[in-house]
Amino acid sequence: MEAYINIFKALSDETRLKILLLMSKKSICAKGIAKHLNISEAAVSQQIKILKKVNLIIGYKIGYHIIYDLNYDTLKKPTLFIENLINKDTYDYIFSDSQYNTECLKKCAHKKCFNENKFKEELSMKVCFPVKSNEGLQSVTYNHFGNAPHFIICDLENNEIKSVNNGDLNHEHGKCQPIKALSGEVVDAVIVGGIGAGAILKLNSMGIKVYKACQGTIEENIKLFKENKLPQFDANNSCTSHNCH
Repeated sequence: MEAYINIFKALSDETRLKILLLMSKKSICAKGIAKHLNISEAAVSQQIKILKKVNLIIGYKIGYHIIYDLNYDTLKKPTLFIENLINKDTYDYIFSDSQYNTECLKKCAHKKCFNENKFKEELSMKVCFPVKSNEGLQSVTYNHFGNAPHFIICDLENNEIKSVNNGDLNHEHGKCQPIKALSGEVVDAVIVGGIGAGAILKLNSMGIKVYKACQGTIEENIKLFKENKLPQFDANNSCTSHNCH
């Protein structure tokens, strides 16, 4: 892995990329590179030193000059990495060592694991319900995520429930911070009557899906959720204010 990191670091500089582009057209000396790029020979020498260190270029002496050319064997490595990344084979391609076990870790918060079909679609294990007051499973779902006074988190595997206060209750509209609101609790899904586009995007970016609750209790919504009867929220059908219904 370290070899790939060093190669990509070497490629992450505009001047070094220009040098490689020059070499792709012809073999060239440091003086020629300096002239083409309009920079000092000292600057070129510094960049060549970095490129040679990761074997992206090779140099050979002709008379009094050192001519540089591309090392195609090394240049193929980032290409193969990206190709395997696109083809979803990079994990096995890079992590061939037995220490990188693809089975889910026991302490994995989401209890998901790697498999040939990526993440298997299953019912989320921990579901969050914004509520006005804690009445257990008989609590009525709230109509907006951001200004719900409390959250009830239901562990569908262990049939346990937990109540947490909204840690971001007094935020400005449009500036909801879901992680702060949930006080750091890990959940897999949120079921709510209404929610803003920004909160949806932030939750989705954390791998948390958002579903539209029916007008009823948590118990009723869990039943519908297990039957896949709750529609999923997206940014196009979100709330536009805290007083949505």
